[in-house]
Amino acid sequence: MADAPEAVLYLVGDAGDPESGSPILSFLHDEATARSRTSQVAIAFLGDNIYDNGLHEPGHPEREHDLETLELQLDAVRGTGARGIFVSGNHDWGYGGEQGLEQIRRQAAYIDAAAGEDLNVAFLPPEGGCPGPVAEALGETALLVAIDTEWLLRYEKEPPAGSTCEPTTAGEAFGALREILSEPEATARHVVVFAHHTLKTNGPHGGYFSVKDQVFPLTNIWGPLYIPIPFLYPIGRNSGVSSQDMSNPKNRRMVDSLVAAVSSAPRRPVAFASGHEHTLQVFRGTGFGADWLLVSGAGSRLRSVEKADALFVAGRQHGERGYMRVEFFRDGAVLLTVVTDGTGECRGGTGSGKTCQPEPINRYWSWLRAAGS
Repeated sequence: MADAPEAVLYLVGDAGDPESGSPILSFLHDEATARSRTSQVAIAFLGDNIYDNGLHEPGHPEREHDLETLELQLDAVRGTGARGIFVSGNHDWGYGGEQGLEQIRRQAAYIDAAAGEDLNVAFLPPEGGCPGPVAEALGETALLVAIDTEWLLRYEKEPPAGSTCEPTTAGEAFGALREILSEPEATARHVVVFAHHTLKTNGPHGGYFSVKDQVFPLTNIWGPLYIPIPFLYPIGRNSGVSSQDMSNPKNRRMVDSLVAAVSSAPRRPVAFASGHEHTLQVFRGTGFGADWLLVSGAGSRLRSVEKADALFVAGRQHGERGYMRVEFFRDGAVLLTVVTDGTGECRGGTGSGKTCQPEPINRYWSWLRAAGS
């Protein structure tokens, strides 16, 4: 196996609530800079790039905060030599109807306008407000395929009025994903399909709740709000009331359609990567069409997560944010590493008031594919 990988992909989701000087974004910047000297490098931001309602219009009282949040992520790419790819999440869309479309189109336009000599970034699918999918090569060994799952949830039945998107409908988007995964470029490279929403999760979006969530759910709104409301919160979430949860019929249909499309590929994608759940999780992809399922949504917020059938998990109870690194070698090997900020020894994480010296720590690694594959 070659000493250096031919290509490196970083996966960081839900980074839209970072504090100034976020260690995760700083680690990404420094590592991408170093890796770009020997490898083709991309950083994929997996949606929820701005909490809570995307990029507002000029003059809006939240506009300055929105831009500061986005610029911190752009700074993680700026000057590194890496390619930065942003996809949308439900919070980037924020509002319903035309207002939500304007939010996502505004973010896409801002990111694309920011691109320059020292900042190689793009919003995918291009221009925002369309489902994709879009494929982009990373070096000679990897192919990245981005799709907007929030669009698929919102416009399951029919596209928004006046839409000029191609593909036009959700059904056509799933068909286009099948076509991309059947093309010679996809069968000759290691494919990573990525989007915001998960195909599987052992966190709240998948119906798994901590004792704290079950008894004191209002702490999710404001930390000190310890008012006991036993079990109503998980019952409500598991009833499928929100399209953001996997218990929701619309979400379930989207997941089933994505799995069917990915499963049709002549050569299985190496991974389906997502954010959405504020955790780090690694699953075998058996039954989901890809070799592996990667959930990397711990860019800025954390939620509790159950180990269950996952090979690795990290969430609020571990107190560490993080990201994933996927390395593609010329001999066919693919290596996954889960990197966290190293603050787990501080009770309560970085916000505990104790002195912590954040440092990137490799918490988990696995060969996703062996040499010769």
